[in-house]
Amino acid sequence: MPPFELHQMKILEGIPADDLQPIRKLCEEVFYVSDTDLAFDGEDTKFVYFLRQGQTELIARHPETHHKVVIARKQAGETMGFSSLIHHYQLSFTIHCLEDCHLYRVPRARLLQSLKSSPELFEVLRHRIAKHVFPNLEQALDRIQKSGEKGGWYPHQEDLGSSEPGEGEII
Repeated sequence: MPPFELHQMKILEGIPADDLQPIRKLCEEVFYVSDTDLAFDGEDTKFVYFLRQGQTELIARHPETHHKVVIARKQAGETMGFSSLIHHYQLSFTIHCLEDCHLYRVPRARLLQSLKSSPELFEVLRHRIAKHVFPNLEQALDRIQKSGEKGGWYPHQEDLGSSEPGEGEII
């Protein structure tokens, strides 16, 4: 199967090719062999990756046990680091190549600067990030939660209870 092109990435599907020019001109083709780590837990997010071919996994460390936990697997057509366009953060996972990988790598800061001159595209991407990327965060947290040997380290919704004071409760 040939490598995915930019317009075939799930997060960019349906966006006209001409509208993707601000992103396309920043894409650098990179190749990583199997068993390579692309980005590391604790680093500032420097790049957005579009996976053209291959498979990666995102690996986090459980905050209590420090065991490695696979929080997601990414296939061709998927992205990594895209949510950093909404809010800059330090990585809380490592990106590990499970196979030889062919990617587009885009410098995060340059992409944000370019998107300032394409506000319509940036708005479309913000909505798609919210729709596609952030729901995966909850799944990743659930995987870490289930991998812990010592029990939960973050509360589930049912553990939170009501935020309103109960009858007779002093606040």
